[in-house]
Amino acid sequence: MAASPVPTQRPRSRSFSSTPTFSSDLSKLRNASTNSNGIVTSYSEAIRIASTFDVLMSSHSPLASKVALKCEDDWIALLNRSGCVQQREGAAQDDDDAVTIEMERFLRYCFDVAYKMPASPNTACRPKSKVMTAGVHERSKSHGNIPLAQTASSAKRGIVLP
Repeated sequence: MAASPVPTQRPRSRSFSSTPTFSSDLSKLRNASTNSNGIVTSYSEAIRIASTFDVLMSSHSPLASKVALKCEDDWIALLNRSGCVQQREGAAQDDDDAVTIEMERFLRYCFDVAYKMPASPNTACRPKSKVMTAGVHERSKSHGNIPLAQTASSAKRGIVLP
């Protein structure tokens, strides 16, 4: 009897890529930053560092479909929207070097936008629960107004079925 052939391992598909992680992007930030606190003083430096983040540049990131970063103005708008940009006092608004930008805060903002779950509906938006009306339960109406059986818990709550 012949031995079974040894299965060969198939090469991993390139279509599967790892999801961007905060820790890997934070490591890239710390390696690219000129100071230890991750604060930069110009939009151009912030864009240079941020363009290395997988959360922004990876085609597998959910943020890639939410944000278009085609030109410098798009980058500047995203940086300003993130809340991590501070204008220096007495500096002109259009001066590129008149800002301080907290890059770690910007990175956190990017991950929040990319992976944030939508808000849960509040109780006003939820459908009304089935309630007792005129002694007949809503489900009973659909069954020819035949009342549901009385339970101990409904009796405790003072609900009496006819």
